[in-house]
Amino acid sequence: MLITQHTEITIRNVAADAIWEFAYDPVNWTASNPQEHRGLVFDNKHNRPETGTTFVQKEYVAGLYADLRGQVLYAERPRVCAWTGVATYKLYGIPARIPEGGLVRLVDTDGGITMSHDVYMDFPDSLFGRVALWYFRTVRKGEKAVFSHTQRELEYFKVALEAASGS
Repeated sequence: MLITQHTEITIRNVAADAIWEFAYDPVNWTASNPQEHRGLVFDNKHNRPETGTTFVQKEYVAGLYADLRGQVLYAERPRVCAWTGVATYKLYGIPARIPEGGLVRLVDTDGGITMSHDVYMDFPDSLFGRVALWYFRTVRKGEKAVFSHTQRELEYFKVALEAASGS
């Protein structure tokens, strides 16, 4: 039972390599949403996404703390990064493990580089999964929260990078 969200933004006068380097710096990723991000670490010597690299991200989504442990499935710098993982949320003290994933793309357009992030959460098809999905959608307004969470990140990158380039 999937929840999916697509967000995108166009960044002007900044090269794709510069966007990639800035956005995937764990310090900048964490700063892109300081109310909800609590840290990101890639498990390699560069501390950056590479195909096969595992990572840990701690964050809040829809007001729920998540400990996301994942792996970069495919990274083609500076254009594509596909990731998957399992986020452990606590619902009234009960751990809920929700598979999550995403695809970040940088695409050349007439207006600049369009950065998009498609994310998904895959709630289990079980009684617990249906209750968790209902709670997430209804009580936590999770779909709106996921969109806002992801869009906030992209807006931060746009503002910071365009300011640095003088745009």
